[in-house]
Amino acid sequence: MEYLKPSNLLNLVVSPTKVFQKIKEKPDFLILIFLIPLISALAMLFIPKIPDEVLLEHVKKTIEDPELQQTTLKSLKITMSPAFLAGTEFLHYIISFFITAFILLVIVRLAGGEIDYKKALTIVAVANIVMIPYYIFYAIYARAVNLNILDVSKDFKYFIATYLNVFSIWRYILIGIGVFAVCELNKVKSAIVTAVYTIITLIMPIVSMFTQSIMKFGGK
Repeated sequence: MEYLKPSNLLNLVVSPTKVFQKIKEKPDFLILIFLIPLISALAMLFIPKIPDEVLLEHVKKTIEDPELQQTTLKSLKITMSPAFLAGTEFLHYIISFFITAFILLVIVRLAGGEIDYKKALTIVAVANIVMIPYYIFYAIYARAVNLNILDVSKDFKYFIATYLNVFSIWRYILIGIGVFAVCELNKVKSAIVTAVYTIITLIMPIVSMFTQSIMKFGGK
């Protein structure tokens, strides 16, 4: 719970190096790898439930077979429900913590830095604290505009809003500061590690964006 103290939360903005220096002494991430995914999942619970008639209309636009329409509709009622989305978001976030921490571990070691997996996981987890306001704002926005996630298009605007918003950029900056403070690397190497880490972690979202764009173009 130490990283969630008001003083440490303030230091993530005004003096993040002080926060990450504590990781050298006591890497402590367990509460964070559950708390942050939980907050993200709760935000998904606030997304308005899509009415059955809207789901049916969406199915009819994409599928002609009446029997297949009913099967697809039943599946969408489950997979598009806020509870299901919240559960998958929670699991996805926890898994992403472990994967991105491993990526950071490999990059830092290749750069000659001193780091173990526990410290890498703590750096990633602490940096993700700044995403909490993003999930709160997203939940408020979804309610305010009565968001229909079926209408969300994973295009360039979606990519920027989701992965390169102010909070996400600050998260990457914090990871760079964490690498500099913890891993015995100079500023230049820390910046290079952060740039490589950022590019690698954005590859899948970029591929997803282009894949959907190609599918849309092909369907026209």
